[in-house]
Amino acid sequence: MDILRRGDDIPAEWIHELFPPERREMELTYAQKERAEDIIADTMAVPLQPVRTFAGSGDGWSNMLVLGDNLQVMKTLLDMKRRNELLNADGTPGIRLVYIDPPFATKKEFAGNREQKAYQDRLAGADFVEFLRRRLILIRELLADDGSIFVHLDNRKVHYVKVAMDEVFGEQNFRNEIMLPGRASKNLQQQFDHISRLNVRHDTLLWYSRRSGTRFKPLWIEKHKAGNPEGHWHHFWSTADRKTMRYELFGITPKTGQWTWSQKKALKAVENYERYEVENGGRTVAEYWRDTGCALDFIKPDCDDGKPLYWRPPATNRLADTVWSGIPVYSSTSGYPTEKNEALLQQIIELASSEGDLLLDGFFGSGTALVAAQRMGRRWVGIDCGKLAIYTAQKRLVNLGVAAEKPSSARQAFTLFNAGLYDFSSLRELPWDDWRFFALQLFGCRPEEHMIGGLHLDGKLKGSSVLVFNHLVSPGERVDLETIRSIHLALGGKVGSKFFIIAPRGVFDFQQDYVDIDETRYYALRIPYSVINELHRRDFSGLLQPSDETAVNETVDAVGFDFIQPPDVSWSLRPGDETRALLKIDGFESRARIRGQDTRGGLETLSMVMLDVDYNGTVFDLDEVHYADGLEQRDWSIPLFTDDLGEQLAVVFMDIYGNESQVVIPAADILGRGGSEA
Repeated sequence: MDILRRGDDIPAEWIHELFPPERREMELTYAQKERAEDIIADTMAVPLQPVRTFAGSGDGWSNMLVLGDNLQVMKTLLDMKRRNELLNADGTPGIRLVYIDPPFATKKEFAGNREQKAYQDRLAGADFVEFLRRRLILIRELLADDGSIFVHLDNRKVHYVKVAMDEVFGEQNFRNEIMLPGRASKNLQQQFDHISRLNVRHDTLLWYSRRSGTRFKPLWIEKHKAGNPEGHWHHFWSTADRKTMRYELFGITPKTGQWTWSQKKALKAVENYERYEVENGGRTVAEYWRDTGCALDFIKPDCDDGKPLYWRPPATNRLADTVWSGIPVYSSTSGYPTEKNEALLQQIIELASSEGDLLLDGFFGSGTALVAAQRMGRRWVGIDCGKLAIYTAQKRLVNLGVAAEKPSSARQAFTLFNAGLYDFSSLRELPWDDWRFFALQLFGCRPEEHMIGGLHLDGKLKGSSVLVFNHLVSPGERVDLETIRSIHLALGGKVGSKFFIIAPRGVFDFQQDYVDIDETRYYALRIPYSVINELHRRDFSGLLQPSDETAVNETVDAVGFDFIQPPDVSWSLRPGDETRALLKIDGFESRARIRGQDTRGGLETLSMVMLDVDYNGTVFDLDEVHYADGLEQRDWSIPLFTDDLGEQLAVVFMDIYGNESQVVIPAADILGRGGSEA
């Protein structure tokens, strides 16, 4: 009772004794399994710092490309949903469709792009299931009432995840297990190990809805013949109401129905038909329409008193089942390991959402789901912990907008955000109200202005009062031990056992994390500064970046936040041969603040080097990635092929903490000698 009276947190080991979890008839049990309520309560929401908006057409909503740990970002999105800021175009709150392709927890090496290893997942067993379950619990809260989720997995953990999803979403909300037949594994050991098992040729989609009463569009398939000797099946939707398919044809413009083909395709079909029929003495399309009141079969509106309706598939076609055998699963257009094919994502998006609906992909990787959503007029939020993923998806999305023939959904605006790794220099430029709001968000505080002892306070953190020190009003003023004593005297012992002061790190005149006066502990929450571990059940961990391609899809479970500290890089240009020059990394030093301690590292903390060989001076357009393990084997040199270069080359040097330095080199200097500092 003393703990409750003081307002302190109940020790974690007592929670299950005081509040025993509800026992289920059947559930998945394993070590370190947390209660859903604890996961939601203990997950730290991190603020979203806008970095740049890529302009486009839109309705006031900007799609969101977020660098951060998806668990923490989803807690922030949940707060947005509660504030009615996460809306579909029809005004309903929450995410309509979630697609996630999490690391498969295999601990196996797979051949990937250019026959290189694609990834090697580190989490396995119960750790992976709990890693994913925590995120599924947040997703359940984020979903709209009629929303649904598709989880992409392989055969190793799908059965455990199925049980976990039954618990999280309810077994009654299970829709389907969908088989995705595809390429066979390229793991040579698996291919030759045919005596003990068969070669795996499929992935799996687990599909759940938020509630069992949700209905979806019927999915039909028809068999293609012309130009498709393999006879693959093509999926289409007979009830999708698209205004773009209501164009004039034969003097008819559908008002409630639509033509099955696009106008361009239909007119081309008419042209081809007439060329054949008229040359052989047949009727023109217009004559056929005049005589029969119906369009030709290949244009396919149904016929009812001469009015074009939705096309109802003939008996030769059938409803889709749970084996999607006619659609490719993987692609390699971006060069990103484990990239999924856009046709697969388009199919999922069309099945479970409508134009203007919100889509969330929490492990977006190469960004295929985001590209498909952008192309199909959906709103979207994409989250990934890897900067390589950010640059890859950014490139695809920008190029998609550029390639669009006219203003459309493909040119819808999107904004890049930092979440958990922040640029402090831009924070310092914020006006006071914005700084105060960001500071409270940063430490998970609730904005709640109140007065104690005549002192104006700004918020609450786990029930305790928070003061955001206004360093803008009194430049140069410090927070020292005497300041703490003055605050304590003003409060008169009315704040309980904890009190929090947020200020820029340089404002504090003492080094310790807290100061004890009487029965109150005064915490110094410094910006920039990693979170104080004592205040959280889990230690701080950052957004670690890979140093080789096998680690691109490693799971990351970050806690708290940190601030960007660009590494120091020295480099030089050296002649190669007739076709190339060499960029030599002569020195590299990273700086980071880990668990409150400043650390420095050398080349062992280099993650990767990225190149834009034709930099336009505005947007970094990723062309090449060179991982640290490969660079070490080449004596830290990168070949620059002169035929590929534009007017200037942009180079991004990134450390394992996600900090980066960028340099721009004129192409005219590439074949010369010299060095520089980044």
